[in-house]
Amino acid sequence: MNFKAEIKKHLGRYPVPGWMYLIFTTAYNEVLLHLWTTEALQPGRFLAVIAFGLGFGCILALVSSLLPSLRAAKWTAVVLGTLVTVIWLVEYFISDAYQVFMTPATVFNGAGGVAGDFLNLVISLVIRGMWRILLALLPTFLYALLCRGVSTGWKLRGTLAAAAAGMYLLGWCSVKFLTSDQSRFGAAYEFDSAVRCFGLHMALNLETANAVSGGQEAEFVAMPTQPVQIPTQPEDSQDQTESETEPAQVVYEDNVIAQLDLDALLETYKSNANISQLLNYVNSLTPSKQNEYTGLFEGKNLILITAEAFAAQAIDPERTPTLYRMANEGIRFTEYYQPAWGGSTTSGEFSNLVGLVPTNGGVCMKEAIQQNLFLTMGNQLQRLDYYSAAYHNHANNFYDRNKTHTHLGYDRFIAQYGGLEGVKLVWPESDWEMMVATLPDYIDQQPFSIYYMTVSGHCVYSQEENAMSKKNYDVVADMDCRETVKCYYASQQELENAMAYLVEQLELAGIADDTVIVISTDHYPYGLERSGAWKNNADYLAELLGVQSYDKFIRDNNALIIWSGCLEDMDLEIDTPVYSLDILPTLSNLFGLEYDSRLLIGRDVFSEEIPLVLWSDHSWATDLGRYDAQTGEFTPAEGAQVPEGYQEAIDAIVSNKIAFSRGVLNNDFYNCITEALGIER
Repeated sequence: MNFKAEIKKHLGRYPVPGWMYLIFTTAYNEVLLHLWTTEALQPGRFLAVIAFGLGFGCILALVSSLLPSLRAAKWTAVVLGTLVTVIWLVEYFISDAYQVFMTPATVFNGAGGVAGDFLNLVISLVIRGMWRILLALLPTFLYALLCRGVSTGWKLRGTLAAAAAGMYLLGWCSVKFLTSDQSRFGAAYEFDSAVRCFGLHMALNLETANAVSGGQEAEFVAMPTQPVQIPTQPEDSQDQTESETEPAQVVYEDNVIAQLDLDALLETYKSNANISQLLNYVNSLTPSKQNEYTGLFEGKNLILITAEAFAAQAIDPERTPTLYRMANEGIRFTEYYQPAWGGSTTSGEFSNLVGLVPTNGGVCMKEAIQQNLFLTMGNQLQRLDYYSAAYHNHANNFYDRNKTHTHLGYDRFIAQYGGLEGVKLVWPESDWEMMVATLPDYIDQQPFSIYYMTVSGHCVYSQEENAMSKKNYDVVADMDCRETVKCYYASQQELENAMAYLVEQLELAGIADDTVIVISTDHYPYGLERSGAWKNNADYLAELLGVQSYDKFIRDNNALIIWSGCLEDMDLEIDTPVYSLDILPTLSNLFGLEYDSRLLIGRDVFSEEIPLVLWSDHSWATDLGRYDAQTGEFTPAEGAQVPEGYQEAIDAIVSNKIAFSRGVLNNDFYNCITEALGIER
């Protein structure tokens, strides 16, 4: 048999209309993406994904059918189908690597760094996922090779338009009546959740709508009857004897900026609906009060550290005695979270430093610096003439840090290829070498305000592909865990080496009591999850966490270190939920700075504000319980007495905090505040 002749005989033989191919291939790609990334299928969501995919296919089919030439119509359909497939595959591989779907802006923002620094990873990812690529492209290959175009009349075009409308209506009805996801079309929109609930096509539509209307009003939610009361000090009871001998109660001032006249600002911006709404929201809030710890760190040095992929499990009294000392002899946090914000490292940095929800994903920092971020610790201390610098031991232009970090309150940003010397060009680079190379810059420049973004803890976790895992492997060789987890611990050992050196040098210089070190992670170690990107055939994160399975509350539970030599005899513990957005207001209060608590999302952990942790998908945790927005389930804390209406009230608070963050970023809100206060950039 002449196979070549047989194949040639069948090429372009079968009359299959392009509209049929496009409708099938769009729904096919949506179904594949949903099945590949969803652990527990929910019928309502699955139906919505299919319906929206079919509706999108009808629209693409209608577009291709308008071409007069059958050949042009066929190949236009092929191009559109291929484009859809490639975009859907890219999002799959992103979710495989980072466990989150990323907006196009986030993807393009990090694409240069990934292509330059992780090219081998990308190639490996494509090779390992080749079967998925071939499966996704199969309909396009078959249609392009075997089928020929079929003419389409106006009657069919009308049918396609009606079918598109019908499919979108079916998808909307599925969401409204079969799921609890309707709010994700509006106030509760978040890209990753939208992909999981509605499919990638609808998520891209929502993202485009949000981008086009970026300066529109934030969608604040009306508060229900508020069952959550901030505790107040009890009044003196009437039967108290000798009350005049009781010590007078201290009256604490509000944490507000005295010169900030919100009424005057409302008058100034009365014609700007966006700014007016944000101002009205701020004006509706009750500011936190100063407390007995206000000014505890006044005038001290500050070293802020975002530690790459750090996890609480890395802290051990034997392997990491310095980190253990800092975590247990500084301020102890029993329930700290760093939510996965959907933008990998840069959104974690943003939450640590800026104190807002990173609603714009991986471009949050680039967009935020268009305004005066006057409340960051860097900017507040810079205005007090602190010596300031920011350091990173990887490439200076990754995530455009060379353009962003000097706007966070640091006079200079020093990194690889941008002034940093003394750090070997291996992957990942050494945190200890960075500390040794940079500490002499500022140790004699008191008071100083320093920021570090580390990289030693970055995946992949193996001796072959991680220089820090190889360097420190002897420390973990005898641990009772699998090799990948050992290599993760070994990579984090380099942060211990860096902190041991730093604390030792501060003590030798006699300034350990006058220096505050704060360490928070950027995100959980996603490089341990089952993933083709990181070459993991098992879920090593579960082993690290010591569980069989986990949700976001277990996954994102981490460690926050706030240490100074002056704290070691104070026995301070915070036993309520805390997260990365609480770092900025807490430090602002401890340093005795004049800041306005209403302009930040988090709380000073020593205040009497409600302890609240929120995720960008509108999940949350408080001292009374946890709410998972993906499942719609509220779980009370053990022994908690939850007031009626509590969940609804916290839902509204969370929605408004996220809306405020989005409004600040999309409307350059802080510029309005700083112009009124006369604060220059």
